[in-house]
Formats: sequence, C-alpha cells, structure tokens
Amino acid sequence: MNHNLYQVRPLSAPGWLQRLLQQAPRDNAVIEVNNLLATRDILHIQRSDIQQIESRYRLRLNKEYLRNMEEFYAVYLNRCINDKMPGPLESRPLQHLQSILALDEASARQLQLKLGEEAYRSAFHKTIEDGRLTADKERFLAGLAGSLRLPQELTENISSALRRSFVETYIRKMIADQRVSPQEERELESISQSLRVHITLNEQTREQIRKLKSYWAIEHQALPVIQPGIVLSLTETCHMHIPNVRWHELRQERVRTSYTGFSGRIKIAKGFYLNSGTRSTQHYTVDTMKHIDTGTLYLTNKRILFTGQKKNSHIRLDKILAINPYTDGVEIGKDAGKSPVLQIGRDADLFCMMLERLLHERR
Repeated sequence: MNHNLYQVRPLSAPGWLQRLLQQAPRDNAVIEVNNLLATRDILHIQRSDIQQIESRYRLRLNKEYLRNMEEFYAVYLNRCINDKMPGPLESRPLQHLQSILALDEASARQLQLKLGEEAYRSAFHKTIEDGRLTADKERFLAGLAGSLRLPQELTENISSALRRSFVETYIRKMIADQRVSPQEERELESISQSLRVHITLNEQTREQIRKLKSYWAIEHQALPVIQPGIVLSLTETCHMHIPNVRWHELRQERVRTSYTGFSGRIKIAKGFYLNSGTRSTQHYTVDTMKHIDTGTLYLTNKRILFTGQKKNSHIRLDKILAINPYTDGVEIGKDAGKSPVLQIGRDADLFCMMLERLLHERR
C-alpha cells in the first residue's frame, strides 16, 4: 500500500571535514528511513531495522528528527484517510508504522486530529455543495467523524461554520448578479431551512436586496399600478410617485467684472493727491443650475407629472429624447424647451429604470 508514497532518494555526500573524520552526514539517517519505507512493505519493517540506522549514525531519530518521523507517519495516515478505508486509524500498517518510528500517542493523536479535521471539513463542504443536508448525508458525516475519532465539539463547529458560510456565499453571489429573482429568493429560503441557518442581514444588505428585487421586477413583470391621489386621463395609469423632489433648470446669469488699468497718484498740495488711471466694467452671462421648485413627482404610462409648491409641470413621454441618470436623480432631455434635472434621492435608480422601460415600450 505504501507504493509511490515514498520515493528512493540518494544519500548526501559527506563534506571534506566529515571525510577527514570518516563521518557520514547525520541527515542521511532520515534518508535511509525514507528509502526503507520506499522499498519494503511497512509490515515487513521491524523496529530493529530503524534501531540499526540509529546505531550507525549514533542518534535517536524520534528525538533529533521527530518532525521527519511525524512526516513519514502523516503521509501514510493521509493515504489511509483518502482511500476511505473503514476505520482508517485502526489500519494495522498504520499502527505498525507508529510503533517502528517510536512515535508516542500524543504525537500520533495530534496528527490524526489535524488530518482528520481537514478530511472531515472537505467531505462536509462537498456534501452540502447543492445547499441541502439530508438525513442520509448527516448519517454519512456522523460515520466519518466516528471513524476519524473527531471530538463532537470539533465536528459541530465545522458544521456550523460551513453551513453558515454556504448561505453567506449564496447571498453574495445573488447580490453580485445585480438582480434578485423570486426563484433565487425561494432557493435561498430552501437552503436556509435545509441547512438550519437563520438568516440575519444588516440594514445595508436588506436594502440592497430590496433594490435588486425591484430591479428584476421592473425588467420582467408588469409595472405596479398605484392610486396617485391626483386626476389622470381615462387611459392613464400611475406607476410611481416620489415626494420631496427638487426641480432644477439651467438658467443664464449675468456676471459683472471690473478692470483697473495702470494707475498712479499726483500730489497737488500738501496732503492732497489726485488718482490717475483707467477703469472699465464688463458683463457676460453664464449657465447656472438653479433650483426652481420642490414637489411630488409622478410617473405614468404617458407622462412625468410634477406638482410643485409654486406650480405644476408635466413632460410627455413622447417628447423625451434621452435621459441621463445620476446617482440621486435624472436629467430629462426634451425635444423643445428647457431640460430639467430632477433631484430624486434614494429611489432615483428605480425611477430611471421604470422610465427607461416605458420609453422603450413606446419606441
């Protein structure tokens, strides 16, 4: 069974001082143990074979080269676990290897826990890769934990961490798609129930998911119809209304500047001076974004309505040439007249998506 686990290695050549003193490199003792494992079946190697190597090099391998002996043991232990042997820790060759390498129970147990934990974690991760943890899967994992002699507290911690990690990863992927469909929402609920994970989201994540659900709905479902509380035409339906919207427009503003040329002072009497020089005044106009009004914005299937504190305005959808979305608003490009900028706030993205869909359906 140890075929290809250990590869024969050449011994290290002695240095000039070692040749002078007729000494062999002490590290060759480890290489000889490796070559012994590479060329003979483990059950055919005796403790006396290891002791002969120790005698030639005048050392104790399990003292001076403990890490190397543990590595030999770990390599074979890992093979036993990965081969899914029944009761891998009870493997006769593994127990014999521990004996001939003179590893105490504490060292062997530490390696068993480390490699067993890695194997259990990997198996658990693969078992729930479909987001489901059935009774059959739980029995399999319980049997694996028992065969690896893993403490219950350790397996429970691994289970809790991996189940929660799976749900959190699913949520991250769902958000990364920038859309949340009803099917994805139902799948998340099914996953959380099967894995027994209570979903707790912070306010920012909840708001993000709410937005992404709305994005999907705007793109794939009929637009919502609301009662706006204002008079509409018989064939007109309102899909959205937003309060506290600020209406801005570009307005020309006259700017005045003054320029003073070369100047000087001429003394005409003691304590009296006459200023000389040239002064000119220039005027020019600049476009400035001005706040025009504040009010409630309505989006219907035919127009944008704005009921302001000063006056009411509306823009027919068939008069809109383009829209330029911003993070908190939108610029409406009209075929004639001033193109307003509507400062909407938190739902600006939803308004822009809904308006874009209505415009697309009219084309």
